[in-house]
Amino acid sequence: MTLTRHLMIVLGCLCALRATASGQGEKVSPTVTPAVSYFIPGTVRLNEGPLLDLQRQGERYLLRLQPDSLLHFVRTEAGLVPKARPYGGWESCNVWGAGPLRGGFVGYYLSGLALMYRTTGNPLLLERLRYTLAELDTCRRAGGDGYIMGIRNGRALFRDVAAGKIKTDNPTVNGSWAPLYLIDKTMRGLAIAYVTCGEERALTLLTGLADWFGREVIDRLDDDQLQRLLICEHGSINLSYVETYALTGDKRYLEWGRRLHDRAMWEPLSQNRDILLGWHANTQIPKFIGFERYYAFTGDERFDRAARAFWEIVTGRHSWVIGGNSAGEFFFPVGEFEKKMLSGGGPETCNSANMMRLTEALFAYTPTARMADFYERVLLNHILPAYDPQRGMCCYFTPMRPAHYRIYGSEEGSFWCCNQSGLETPAKLTRFVFTRQGDDPMVNLFVPATLEWKDQGMRLEQQASMPESGRVVLRFRPGDSRDVRLLVRRPGWGEKAAIRVNGRTVTPTVGRNGYWEIETRWKKENTIEIDFPLQLRTEPLPGSDRYAALLYGPYVLAGRMGTENLPASFWAGIDNIAHNKIPVPDRSVLPAGEPPLRHIVRRSERPLTFGIDAPGYGQVSIEPFYRIHFERYTLYWPLGTAPEE
Repeated sequence: MTLTRHLMIVLGCLCALRATASGQGEKVSPTVTPAVSYFIPGTVRLNEGPLLDLQRQGERYLLRLQPDSLLHFVRTEAGLVPKARPYGGWESCNVWGAGPLRGGFVGYYLSGLALMYRTTGNPLLLERLRYTLAELDTCRRAGGDGYIMGIRNGRALFRDVAAGKIKTDNPTVNGSWAPLYLIDKTMRGLAIAYVTCGEERALTLLTGLADWFGREVIDRLDDDQLQRLLICEHGSINLSYVETYALTGDKRYLEWGRRLHDRAMWEPLSQNRDILLGWHANTQIPKFIGFERYYAFTGDERFDRAARAFWEIVTGRHSWVIGGNSAGEFFFPVGEFEKKMLSGGGPETCNSANMMRLTEALFAYTPTARMADFYERVLLNHILPAYDPQRGMCCYFTPMRPAHYRIYGSEEGSFWCCNQSGLETPAKLTRFVFTRQGDDPMVNLFVPATLEWKDQGMRLEQQASMPESGRVVLRFRPGDSRDVRLLVRRPGWGEKAAIRVNGRTVTPTVGRNGYWEIETRWKKENTIEIDFPLQLRTEPLPGSDRYAALLYGPYVLAGRMGTENLPASFWAGIDNIAHNKIPVPDRSVLPAGEPPLRHIVRRSERPLTFGIDAPGYGQVSIEPFYRIHFERYTLYWPLGTAPEE
């Protein structure tokens, strides 16, 4: 069994499973065959540009983190002496009276190391991964039962739960902060380490932990008790069990996964009912990834309907211009967007990372340009701007308030949940650039990247420098298959692009999924040129005619608003809120009595910069949002007058 075939199994609904988990039973393939496959990490590489810069920052931070500090509490709970002091922030401090989120980083550390190693080939990452797995295995053997968590008195906590002593809210179980969430993250990290790097020890640890929780907790609770337990945030633990089933073929894991579906979410959403108002947003999103994966392995269409309805509702009714959703972590009615915007809160980075995962899962079965449009929107305008350019640290909230700012986690003092997902995201930036339908390559994102599909002898290099230029050039070597189709997304912001193949203008067919289908008798080497007509446009604040955002091509623009009343440091500890509000200044207001774009003028081509041609706006620079850090910015512009607060 080759490692290459193992790599075709990508966790988190990444692609169809194609290998055998040696020594653990036979793997199973999805019951529902996906329409689209994702390339294994390392097949696609980023070329110079902002995404590659972010990938490099993520790699540096993974290597900065010390596994012995991350494992401090795991060793403690295993009865072993820790090898290093724990990190601060959520890892070890009492947060909101719920205690620390002990060991919260371990799972994402594993997945980040594994994916980044396959993406970059840096052997130091694999060395760290193997060391961490070995230490976890030491803890497993010391405990003797498969439990390898850092949760304070975790075994005693779950003995009480198994005995029916269950007091839950969100985010605690019997006073402990999100213990099922922590189990899920550890299981997912172990599975990705196994799938991506072929580490057998990771599979042993995964099945040991899954068996422990299944036998000691799930099997001891009836369905009503289990649903009460699921009131607390639990990540995508249903998904983790389905994936363990996929890797082993052991149907116990599929049944445990079924029992871990939250009825309060999947039943109403399977009927297309929007019951999300007031719910904690990121508690819900990962569940639906699990619902979709369960559908893939059972064919139960109720769960597919639930996942798709949720995606439509969140992207259509609960999302901001940058693609992120909710405010202050909760879903709210469309009529409250103005109020929530001015509050200084905004979408949580975790939410967008998980919405990208959900989009990947749904896209695999029903690939549409509209889904890829959303993925592009959130990647370029929420994820990319969420990392600071100096240290590569991730922010928690991205405020939508005009003339506000954002703060970022610190390297050793925050360890927020967004920093957790922030470990993995830079390692999978190549994930969605190119996919394939059978032997046909698909171009989903217009970013500088290269696909080396060695099994087909195919190479596809994409040159792009948006937003400065609307021209995308694809250099395509089809290999042995000269009759393949090249499927290129026709984006909503550039449907009237001009396309040339080897110098000849063509008008490709547009498939039902919204992709151009470029077919020709390919030469050995081919050049496809796409000229997108990039234009300024506005997008209103949902539910309001008093505010508008500015966009150019796929990028959201923001105005630089200066440095008034900013904090002494932009890197925070436990606190994840940017507190220093100022009144919305007049320079954040687009002039009254004119169409919003009337006074927007271009000031510079490279870097792309706009301004406002009106008295009093001379110092306002309008640029792609991802470039603005360590100062105030405006995303939603009041139209005519500043708001009264």
